[in-house]
Amino acid sequence: MKKLTFAFTILFLCFTLSSCALQSPKYINFSVKPSNHYYIDEIKAKILNNQNFTLYVFDTNLYKEIEVPSEENPIIEDFVSALTTANYSDESVDTKEPFRIKILFEDNSQYLFKIFNDSTISVSPWDGNYNEDIISIKDLPLRYNPFDFCNHIANKPLSK
Repeated sequence: MKKLTFAFTILFLCFTLSSCALQSPKYINFSVKPSNHYYIDEIKAKILNNQNFTLYVFDTNLYKEIEVPSEENPIIEDFVSALTTANYSDESVDTKEPFRIKILFEDNSQYLFKIFNDSTISVSPWDGNYNEDIISIKDLPLRYNPFDFCNHIANKPLSK
């Protein structure tokens, strides 16, 4: 009986003195995503506040990350401003993405664009609480198409 009491006491102390705060979990979020374009709105707000950012294109087939020259950065601003509410979807995408675009803002926030094909992408922060934004880019002008942009950057000859 003493061993059983001792075991329950040890278990009770382990659960009550653990370092995990159950009142305010940081990464467990049970709330609903405010809108299906929540993360794009965050990116748009940062761009409108003139925060500097750096772009990286990651080719998942070659497992190669390429830093994008800063003169190519306006593609993201133009792409975000060209989106309308009709472009957003609540569907999920189950295919592998050939490209990813990583955006690093000066406040150390990071966003990831997964480019699935020339008509579908997803946007999420590096450590987001909600599901990613799914965006249909079929109706956007070709000059704002992230898939073509990634192909352009990946196939650009290396400068010496």
